[in-house]
Amino acid sequence: MRVPRCSWVVVAALWAWPAAASDDLRLVEAVKARNASAVRTLLAEPVDVNTPQPDGATPLHWASHWTDLETARLLLRAGATVNGANDFGITPLSLACTNGSAAMVDLLLGAGADPNAARLTGETPLMTAARTGILEVVEALLTHGADVNAAESSRMQTALMWAVSEVHPVVARTLIAHGANVHGRSTGGFTPLLFAAREGDLDSARALVEAGAKVDDAAAGSPSALVVATVRGHAPLAMWLLDQGADPNAAAAGFAALHWASGSWETEVTGPYGFVTERHDEWRALRGVPTQKLELVRALLDHGADPNARLVKPPPRVGFSVFNTRSLEGATPFWLAAMAADVDTLRLLADSGADPHIGTTNEPPQASFEGQSLVHRGTTPMMVAAGVGRNMAESLVTNDRALDAVRLISGFGGDVNAMNQAGNTALHGAAHTRSDALVQFLVDNAAAVNVQNESGETPLTVAERYVQPGTATIIARTSTGDLLRALGAQ
Repeated sequence: MRVPRCSWVVVAALWAWPAAASDDLRLVEAVKARNASAVRTLLAEPVDVNTPQPDGATPLHWASHWTDLETARLLLRAGATVNGANDFGITPLSLACTNGSAAMVDLLLGAGADPNAARLTGETPLMTAARTGILEVVEALLTHGADVNAAESSRMQTALMWAVSEVHPVVARTLIAHGANVHGRSTGGFTPLLFAAREGDLDSARALVEAGAKVDDAAAGSPSALVVATVRGHAPLAMWLLDQGADPNAAAAGFAALHWASGSWETEVTGPYGFVTERHDEWRALRGVPTQKLELVRALLDHGADPNARLVKPPPRVGFSVFNTRSLEGATPFWLAAMAADVDTLRLLADSGADPHIGTTNEPPQASFEGQSLVHRGTTPMMVAAGVGRNMAESLVTNDRALDAVRLISGFGGDVNAMNQAGNTALHGAAHTRSDALVQFLVDNAAAVNVQNESGETPLTVAERYVQPGTATIIARTSTGDLLRALGAQ
């Protein structure tokens, strides 16, 4: 998961509790209020420079929080404890690293601050500095003996992982040069290279591989860096990984990069390792995805990706996604491109040896697919392109795109009357999407008009049935239904 931004926790900790009446908190309150004259007056008196607030925050904590160098110098000369920690284990040095203040960090380190004093979470000043990305702060900590391979306690992530996660490649290179372990792994199985793949950080990925990181290193059952980069839409990084020798058929997670590249980038997604949902039409415009997608598919095929590889596990749920609205066991990249009605990808896959007739399996589901509906088992690329199983509220496939995809697959010899396990045909799919042009095309190519599925539904039934969640099914006349009647539907 992404490294949490902790600054608000620090501020909350400093402001948390009111002062206790029995303590002399005049100095800490003066520094907190940034009242320089009051601070100087109080320091001239016999006042305890280390008297903390009830939460343990001392005057030096507040000086560091405000990056008040002059006050910090006065406090240190008056005997302030440089390594004092509040109740959360946060030291003045930690606050300076959160602020990214190289001057305050230098001052505190020069006064004897411990560069390895960790918060209660195990977060060291170096991790904080790696997250904020100020190179001078990182270098100062390393010079004063910061442990470059310390790991925080919740996810066992290191400063290098944090730097890469926040896309600070210069900091990452500096940490590597000081002995950071490029093979380290978090409790979630992520290495620094996997974090770079997640963020699309090509510069950090180069530094990691140059330092010996393995391009295919992944935890058991987890995706490789190539798959992660592909899922996140980072085509340039994915293609670079291929050039570095990444296995194009790595599928420990149950699907290979070619599956995702062929069938994704069609709906609203987050990606399985992401947090921010993005509308895909905007995402495409911003990142030039259509061009990059084809380039990536071509690169995968050129590097030996199997165009007929079949899914053995369902891909992870990714927001509103076609990948979880169907039973996909056995789906090939061509099938997934048909699902997305992506004609350009379909042609490219077919030219590279993809079999346009392989559908999802009819066999009993594997354990990894248990609980998924069997309605779409045995669905062919022709059927899924026509609309069988399409979730109209989630998919961005238009009827025009679907018609183009069905025409192409028909030209490859696709059977317009093939049935899946539920008895649905391509014409059922066209009726479901109410695509009059697609209905006409299928019937012109000998599609049976009155075929019934396992529920006794004909394409005409499907064309005029509206299912309202929580209410009765509504039957209403449609232009698609009228067309089917004119074509012989009963």
